[in-house]
Amino acid sequence: MLARLQDNWCRDCKREMEEARRRLLALPSQTVGHYVEHTDPGYYTEELCAVGGKSDIPPGMYACEAVQYRCPQCGRRVTVLDPFLPVREEETHEGTLVFEDRALDDFLWR
Repeated sequence: MLARLQDNWCRDCKREMEEARRRLLALPSQTVGHYVEHTDPGYYTEELCAVGGKSDIPPGMYACEAVQYRCPQCGRRVTVLDPFLPVREEETHEGTLVFEDRALDDFLWR
């Protein structure tokens, strides 16, 4: 059941996956009032750029937290993107995107 409901559970082994990598990235092409969700991983590899922290994200620009999970049993990897708009001390989250085909692996390890 958890494997179907949580992004950090392996759908093959039905085990909890380990967090392998976490990055904070800015999304300069997405600004206040103009957010559009994309499902193509290529869009994110072209548009996302690394930032040191939330204070490095310009006002009105969206950011993305990227987390890559790895199954300790079968090695399956999943990348989860969480786009959000940082406003003062709060964040407006737009939803979660899950990429299961290793499409963002190389990008996250740059």
